[in-house]
Amino acid sequence: MTYGFGVKHNDTWIALATGRLGCEIVNAGINGDTTGGMLARLRGDVFDAGADVVVITGGANDIVTSGTAHAAQSNVAAMVQQSATCGVRPLVGIPVPFDLPSLRPDWSRLTNFQEASEIDREYTQWLRLFCSVFRVPTVDFWSAFENHCARGALYLDGLHPTPEGHRLMAGVFCRVIEELSL
Repeated sequence: MTYGFGVKHNDTWIALATGRLGCEIVNAGINGDTTGGMLARLRGDVFDAGADVVVITGGANDIVTSGTAHAAQSNVAAMVQQSATCGVRPLVGIPVPFDLPSLRPDWSRLTNFQEASEIDREYTQWLRLFCSVFRVPTVDFWSAFENHCARGALYLDGLHPTPEGHRLMAGVFCRVIEELSL
């Protein structure tokens, strides 16, 4: 979702937000990555790179591949705590929901997406609670997608955003950054 699976680089939410905000935003997303991979790359991609802010958005691939959100919860918590300890302001991106009606048929053989969708919903609730308890700002992509009137138009394949979905995400992200004066 962050890397921009299936869309041109210039159409990703990060490229769009960079243009709108006029600051450097590094896209360290990797297609198919899990929060475990994100945690393993955190030092090099964020701390060693001298970042001021990190947006931690992940968990869907953990849920699809393992059928649980336990690893994602632990890894996001670790990334938030390590970021704060190292002086990098963490923000947590609430990932977009799965769109079962537009799910790519071949992907539906990988896991039970009906169950995965419910686990993803519970994970999202946990993320919101975690961020509330630890006062971590969120970038709520989920709500923007869930409340969009033409939700199916936001997905390439039921999981990844279209260019229109990325535009919506860029708007959500920029509003949060502007509200926080970052």
